[in-house]
Amino acid sequence: MKITDIETHEACIPLQSWNKKALRYYQDTNFSYRTIYVLKTDNGLEGLAEQGGRERGNEQEWKDKLIGTNPCDWLANPSLPIWFAPGIYDLVGKFNDVPAYKLFGPKIRSRVPVSSWTVSQTPSKMAEEVEHAAEQGYTWLKYHTDHLHNMIDQTAAMQEVAPTGFKVHYDMNMDSTIDHILDIIRELKKFPVAGALEDTLRVHDYTGYQLLRQKSPFHLIYHHMPLYGREGVLGPTDSYMMGHAPVGEVVNRAGLFEALNVSFMMQNVGGNITRAFVAHMSAAMHRATLHHVNATNLWAEDVVTPVLEVGGGTVAVPEEPGLGLTLDRDTLGRLTAAKPDPLPKALVRIQYRGMPTIYARLPLMDLQDHRGAGASYLPGYGPGYNHPVDQDYWDDDGSEEFQDLWDRTANGATT
Repeated sequence: MKITDIETHEACIPLQSWNKKALRYYQDTNFSYRTIYVLKTDNGLEGLAEQGGRERGNEQEWKDKLIGTNPCDWLANPSLPIWFAPGIYDLVGKFNDVPAYKLFGPKIRSRVPVSSWTVSQTPSKMAEEVEHAAEQGYTWLKYHTDHLHNMIDQTAAMQEVAPTGFKVHYDMNMDSTIDHILDIIRELKKFPVAGALEDTLRVHDYTGYQLLRQKSPFHLIYHHMPLYGREGVLGPTDSYMMGHAPVGEVVNRAGLFEALNVSFMMQNVGGNITRAFVAHMSAAMHRATLHHVNATNLWAEDVVTPVLEVGGGTVAVPEEPGLGLTLDRDTLGRLTAAKPDPLPKALVRIQYRGMPTIYARLPLMDLQDHRGAGASYLPGYGPGYNHPVDQDYWDDDGSEEFQDLWDRTANGATT
């Protein structure tokens, strides 16, 4: 079996109605697009893969490497980009008439835990996110905390609507000090919905992490691992995350984490192609026991069937050959031809308690990086996740006041 061609389809996938506005204002069209790959072989098989967004890096270089090779040559390859890996395992599984998890080892679990995902928003909107996540069958919600939102206020609002047992996973952006995190923890302890803290401190602060682990009642997750998972030997956190890691790295670290008896999770953003692939990997990896993050909940449609439905915070591992998915060519064609709506004319509105309201134009990424990491570039309290601040958006309402502020923000933020 040889790979003979790789189709590339840039599909504009509709976002869910309840947070479409927040996602668009946060990163414009980045969440609207997914790139779908169809790996074709000389024996008529097709393997499905995908990548989020429109920026595809060294895509052509890897197409050139893959075409003409046997997909088996790339199994557990530590350099193969994760966005092509599902297609490789889909092909090899289909060729051997086995589900993809059998290419990783014996099946340990038939259902794997998954998390919903969103962006930081006002407390009332975060409460809505919890309600929608619970309705979809999730028991976890992950989001990046933001210096322009008070995460304690957000948590209080989420607690009001969270079902019993529902938990929030806070990604803390690797930019805090241990004293600030301990302040946050003292406040979060009041809320049963608070579940896990990821990347609380700077990446190399192993001593700080070890001290925090002794003092924190929350599950601590370490994402960016410069020692390639050997951090587990040092014991700085409770568990580890591999984000968009090549499948060969996942296989290697899964063995390490099993030997150390520590849990890990995967974070690979995409639709049901990505979710199915993560489910197959997790099905055969002993310590892949945490709520894997795919952000599949963000999209209202997909280009494959079946949809991996969430129940009890988990999805079933497909048993059909390969990934167990079928490409819907009609839907793919329709979504490839689609375009996102133009970004509305709107202002970012930031209110620190006791200070004048700050206004700036979209996109918000111009004001701070996409995770909310680093100090705010606006006049305020500086970095911190429990400051008296909130941030929302003001759509053009045709008023003279809006137009005046629009004109005044042409060269940057204003009050």
